[in-house]
Amino acid sequence: MANITEELDNPQWSEGIYQLETTDPVLGGPNGIANRQAKELAARTQYLKKKQEEYKPGSASTTKAGIVQLSSATDSNSEELAATPKAVKAAYDKAVESAGKGLPVGAVIGFPRSVTSQEGYLKADGSTFAQATYPDLYRVLGGNKLPDMRDTTPVGELVMWTMDGALPDYLIDANGQNISRTAYPELFAKWGTRYGAGNGSTTFGVPDWRGEFPRFWDNGRGVDVGRALGSAQADEFKAHTHGGVPQRAGDRDRGGEVSWFSIDGIGQTESAGGNETRPRNVAVRACIVAKPSDKGINYWIKAYGKVTNAGVLDASTLAAGLQNKSDKGHTHRAAEINDFAEAVAALTVHQKIGTFDICKLPDGTQIESGTVRIKNHNNNPTARVLTWPLAFISAPVVVATLSAPEGNVRDIWVTIDSRQSNQSAVYYWLHEQIYNTPDVTVNFVAIGRWK
Repeated sequence: MANITEELDNPQWSEGIYQLETTDPVLGGPNGIANRQAKELAARTQYLKKKQEEYKPGSASTTKAGIVQLSSATDSNSEELAATPKAVKAAYDKAVESAGKGLPVGAVIGFPRSVTSQEGYLKADGSTFAQATYPDLYRVLGGNKLPDMRDTTPVGELVMWTMDGALPDYLIDANGQNISRTAYPELFAKWGTRYGAGNGSTTFGVPDWRGEFPRFWDNGRGVDVGRALGSAQADEFKAHTHGGVPQRAGDRDRGGEVSWFSIDGIGQTESAGGNETRPRNVAVRACIVAKPSDKGINYWIKAYGKVTNAGVLDASTLAAGLQNKSDKGHTHRAAEINDFAEAVAALTVHQKIGTFDICKLPDGTQIESGTVRIKNHNNNPTARVLTWPLAFISAPVVVATLSAPEGNVRDIWVTIDSRQSNQSAVYYWLHEQIYNTPDVTVNFVAIGRWK
């Protein structure tokens, strides 16, 4: 028995494999027809093996393809290893965890003035916002008014500038000029025409404080009586008298006649000094803050994170997402909108304030329920008042019941004083006849409207 050797020593690729015919004689040996197919297959196999060895790839890199080793490490900086799904998941989990530790709701951050909108933030301009839209921010701020951080230096403030040349764009010289009402709307809103009406329509006046000393406005104190804010005042000596030494030892008061005291013989004293009365001073440049001096930065406040009353959904993000679900000119069915049910649920706001639960529905209904515990009340009718944690827009419908720890509520009851009750508070009375219940709880349910 012998092996096929010729084709293994000189492998070639044949385009086809010979098919034995029924008329072929059965003949073995190196050139026998019975071994032809095996020889061709052996040649193909050896050819492929040789080519594979010639083109065996090396290690992969950032510039060439090749064989790469997998790794599950999440702290490696290698450029020759490939991440496994386990490593990718670990990195993703880290990213999710870090996202939850970002800026908290209520944090203030500065953006360039060219940024006019920023997702997740509201401009800190003193405006108000809807509590239902940003409940987390309402809780952090304790109300629905944003801080006003537009003016780092108040418009209208006097600034003593120590340099000549061009001023920053938010400053102007207090040199008596007329400036545009539209170019400086904040300053015009505060000053009006106090320092001049300009041309009466498009400009207004700036005071001329060059060469002047500022003086604090009397404002009713009585030291500098009759002064108006911003008015000018000329220089003046305080009233005083002069005396002198007689020319002769025997001179005395001459009654109605005049006594003259003269040094130069012309009937007057000599003069000395300059053209004004002044203290020692340093010359500075009087300037006015004419525009908000935000230095090219607008301040924004983080308005929302992930609100818990809607699972992991953010009501504001969903609201924006719902707006983007439909293009203008056509509509979607509710079933075609992802997370529609969750978005609707997010419009319902739930809050917990003290012992009260508050629910605000999208249709404007507001429900507040909670308890007030009263100890050691007497058995005489007692008037009491409860201020609602969140005020209604009008007086709500109120239901009140009583309960006690020992369950002994027999001759005590509560009534609502509808004459005094309003949208902010409920007035109620406790009544008791014989028994004195020392510890009683009033259970309130109020149904009204928040819009």
